[in-house]
Amino acid sequence: MGTRLCALAMNDPSLALVGAVARAGSRAIHTPAAPGAVRIAEIASFPADFRADVVIDFSSDAGAINALSLAQRAGAALLVGTTALSAATLEALRQASTQRAVLVASNTSRGVAVTAAIVQTAARLYGPAADVSIVEAHHRAKKDAPSGTAIRLANAVKEGGLPLSDAQVVSIRGGDVIGEHTVRFAADGEYIEITHRATSRDLFARGALDAAKWLGSQPPGWWTMNDVLGLPAR
Repeated sequence: MGTRLCALAMNDPSLALVGAVARAGSRAIHTPAAPGAVRIAEIASFPADFRADVVIDFSSDAGAINALSLAQRAGAALLVGTTALSAATLEALRQASTQRAVLVASNTSRGVAVTAAIVQTAARLYGPAADVSIVEAHHRAKKDAPSGTAIRLANAVKEGGLPLSDAQVVSIRGGDVIGEHTVRFAADGEYIEITHRATSRDLFARGALDAAKWLGSQPPGWWTMNDVLGLPAR
């Protein structure tokens, strides 16, 4: 994700890539973030007067805290696309949102935001006549299960007024699947399936960059992809 974010940012004339960060000990340190781009550095090596409009993080729970530290030093907004964040990290990010714009997204895809809105509407319209289940699939190396996107879709079901037990959310890990999520509404004599499939990781990188452009001009607060896309708040 970091590589694709940097490469796509370099090809976007409305963006300027001013820094790239990797975890301590990464083999990527001191190499170009993308052809013709700045070199990747450790966070500790960034100068005290480093400035940016937005910091984007796709790393880990600890990495999100490092990204917050960098955003505070740079006077920047912060977009976190990392999933499986701890309660302590989420609280730190919420506290930071009183001082700067913060957006935490389990999925930066425009399509997933639209899918969640559709799922919430379907749950509200179907009501108790339907039983709901979610099946999600990802590559074998994905660590969290269910995925952050599956949790987001499950919340959309519940916000639409239908129950959904943990047992009805099924995770599959195998191969190189980028991401697939299907929500099924099963009623007597019929069922509806709503599916989102990711076919390229550039999908998430482009969504994050679009969100960053929007976030950089927002006041302090806790923002979502729905805010970016002008969808109803969830």
